[in-house]
Amino acid sequence: MEKTNFFKRLKLLLKNKLYIYILCFLTLFPLSSYAAEFVNNDALIVYYSRTGKSKVVCDAIMRNYCVDILELKDLKDRSGAWGFMGAAFDNMFDCYTEIEPKQLDLSGYSLVILVSPIWNWKMSVPIKTFLKDNRLDAKKLVVFTTANIDIKKYDKFGDDASFIKIFLRDYLRKSSKGMRLLAVDSGAEIIKHYHVETKSVTQKQISDQALNYFADLELSTNLKRCNS
Repeated sequence: MEKTNFFKRLKLLLKNKLYIYILCFLTLFPLSSYAAEFVNNDALIVYYSRTGKSKVVCDAIMRNYCVDILELKDLKDRSGAWGFMGAAFDNMFDCYTEIEPKQLDLSGYSLVILVSPIWNWKMSVPIKTFLKDNRLDAKKLVVFTTANIDIKKYDKFGDDASFIKIFLRDYLRKSSKGMRLLAVDSGAEIIKHYHVETKSVTQKQISDQALNYFADLELSTNLKRCNS
């Protein structure tokens, strides 16, 4: 009986020592290989992509910069031609939609980057819904938009331009003002807007455009490259 108790106590002692050794190892040698992916991640990308082109922008950024990324899901079917027309219709009448996730904990981020396609000259309905449903108080906000056209060129037209050009210019300015007010109402400070034209270009060209813009963005934010 005494011999049996001795072995039980010995087994318990060795088991406790093993736990101690493991604890010491983790204290001295943290799992840096797993944590490295999240170093300096005080920036979050929130994106929606109907056709995949906005996702190309996000993928390029994520491969080169230490940022977290979140894709918004639109619970309304936007696929195909009917989805395209429905998207334009909803944005024309400033509708909102159901998204997942609906609300986010953004407390750990100082910089939020929105990536959105342009629908009817405005940011997509899911991104607008995100801004309506979430507070971005005291956060810096950067907007990336994608479209088959260069939307910014219309803002350069003067009052001597053709009727259609003036109409498009004024509609764009009105839409831009509405989006800016929505962002400001969420508490954000808008610091940059970049536009990526996607017509007749490859995915690599889209990626290169996005990375060129991010090189500029580095100058005014604390973004960190993952390999730095």
